[in-house]
Amino acid sequence: MTNPALSIVLVTYKSEDNIIPLLDSLKESSGGYSFEVIVVDNYPLDRSANLAQKHPLKPLVLINKENLGFSKAVNRGISKAKGEYILLLNPDSKPIGKAIKYLVDFAIEHPEMGAVAPTLLDFSGKIQPSCSKFPTILNAIKHDFIGCKNCFKSYYPGNKITKVEVAVMAALLIPSKVIKKIGGLDERFFLYYEDIEYCRRLRRNKYPVYFYPKPKVKHVKGASGGFTSHLKSPLLASARIYYGPFYSTILNAVLWIGHKWQVILRRKRFRD
Repeated sequence: MTNPALSIVLVTYKSEDNIIPLLDSLKESSGGYSFEVIVVDNYPLDRSANLAQKHPLKPLVLINKENLGFSKAVNRGISKAKGEYILLLNPDSKPIGKAIKYLVDFAIEHPEMGAVAPTLLDFSGKIQPSCSKFPTILNAIKHDFIGCKNCFKSYYPGNKITKVEVAVMAALLIPSKVIKKIGGLDERFFLYYEDIEYCRRLRRNKYPVYFYPKPKVKHVKGASGGFTSHLKSPLLASARIYYGPFYSTILNAVLWIGHKWQVILRRKRFRD
């Protein structure tokens, strides 16, 4: 049996309200490319896995006994993938039209690429900033003290094909040959920063990351996390892993000073 062109890896977590609309959209969006779907369920207490198993696409459903985190779940899905390309797609997303076909078309036309990301939209149709620069101390200084708007926050690159430093993994297409070369996601990251680390690894291996605006994917930002507050999310732990203790301390100090500086500037503008 011939391997599919594409493996679509979905990691579900409390996703029973989203998984069926997403699966329903995949056949049309693939535009004729052969594909397989691999669902890795991180929350066995709801109906996400059961609903996926009963879907006409007949995805391979892998059920984790506990929440292993995003990176481990993605790697488990990738380990079963047979496609020439791997599409990581959040369960709270929905490709519009032939978005997946456009991503595969682009990958075929750019064999040197490491990854390609589409335009992300919220469900009202508003564009979601989904690319960023690497979050370095220098970029933090440029953002807070020089006014570089895109240096330390997510941004939208515009309606043109653009090489970017970081693209979020809500919808990201990666060639299988690239994953075989540089490996899967870093499993130290439970959630957050795994996309930054992976894009940094792509750059180190001279694989460009592209933003391609033509394909569009609707996405409910943060819907799968389910955390009640920033402090209760894995974000802080992931940041410490990514930066290391020393760099993290210096960066936090720079960000704190930069925040205070921005407050002073806003007060001055108000008085003026």
